[in-house]
Amino acid sequence: MFHTLIALGLSLSFLLSSSLADSTPSFKDVLSSTANLSTFLNTLQNSYPDLLAQLNSLPSSSPVTILAPNNDAFAKTVYYPVVGPAFSNGDEAAIQNILIYHVVNGSHSSKDLLPTFQYFPTWLSNATFANVTGGQRVGGVLQNGKEVIFTSGQSTRSRALQADIAFAGGIIHIIDTLVTPPTSFPQTAELFDTTTESFQLTSFLGATYYSPNKTVPALAALLNSTSDVTIFAPNNAALEVVNGALADLAKNPSALAKLLDYHIVVGNGGPWYSTNLTNATTLTTLAGETITITSASNSLFVNSARMLTSDLLIVNGVMHVLDNVLSPDDTSATPVPSLATQVPVLSQASGVKASEAPFTTFMPWNVVTILPAAAATSGGKSGYGQGSATTGYGAQATGTGKVGGGAGRVSAGAMGVVGMVVAAAVML
Repeated sequence: MFHTLIALGLSLSFLLSSSLADSTPSFKDVLSSTANLSTFLNTLQNSYPDLLAQLNSLPSSSPVTILAPNNDAFAKTVYYPVVGPAFSNGDEAAIQNILIYHVVNGSHSSKDLLPTFQYFPTWLSNATFANVTGGQRVGGVLQNGKEVIFTSGQSTRSRALQADIAFAGGIIHIIDTLVTPPTSFPQTAELFDTTTESFQLTSFLGATYYSPNKTVPALAALLNSTSDVTIFAPNNAALEVVNGALADLAKNPSALAKLLDYHIVVGNGGPWYSTNLTNATTLTTLAGETITITSASNSLFVNSARMLTSDLLIVNGVMHVLDNVLSPDDTSATPVPSLATQVPVLSQASGVKASEAPFTTFMPWNVVTILPAAAATSGGKSGYGQGSATTGYGAQATGTGKVGGGAGRVSAGAMGVVGMVVAAAVML
């Protein structure tokens, strides 16, 4: 009798747990029962049924977090500098990658988010958009103890209008703006120079392309093709202040190259998002010298340079904006947190006072891109899921010619042509 009661208890427990599991709606059920997600559902049903089928049958043992754009988010895609062209041009491969980028590995509820950003790998592993180990990242944060925010490429912010909706394969956050797959280093730096939210990075961008013999420098090629890079980029004002010293360095390209290399970390456990840059962290740069991270006065410093903006996601890593140029000849420079802007570490040897940010005429005027010939294929069935991408590429575009003063550059802003920049054409 006792054993019979135990058996009945176990059976009831199993039936109850099964009933609870069965009561959790599927992904499609949630989309179907939520009026303001109809555009998301229709897009998946009509154009990407395989992705919808996979999201609808995910095992609870491998949960995901889905950032579900509401109808208003889709309605305003025309205003998106990257996502917009993909939708307006009906670029199916690009749209597919955009949608995959909305699937985040793991379950990340609002109570699991922190008041500082965390960066989570997503399903986006197509190398054209995600040349980083483990899949392209999206940032998540809980602001003011209640507001869930996600950040993506082009510093796009997506606010969760409704969070923590459970479905059989994880949780859903309904967001007001589509997340944007990151673009290349040049595209990201140049875009922000022409928007109201400018980070003024064109001078540093031009410096990486500086070449007296008019060939594409090794650093430019590296920054556009190597995975897991971390770029500490001084803004235009930082380079302008030391324009005289930079003019002297430009006479010796190898010295200038070493200075620029000192702002780059490749691999070394990266990309290094701000979350991982704790006080006293040291990183070995491309120049072979180390930089030291200091946390003080609610700011992060790299040597003595204050980090003005952190975590600009790019195709192959992350970029942070600094208020000072770093020097491999002064690796022990320390910050003075009380100063709004840090004192330059480079000496103005030539005494030249700049009237404008240097190197901007060397910005890449023609960007050669690799076009995605097909959708990403990876470890999950139907070409989706976690795993390494094996996508192919289309033909490369080429171009020749000259432009002066940085004018006439071709910017590949549309998602259908954005990707890893592998070269730049002739420069003055």
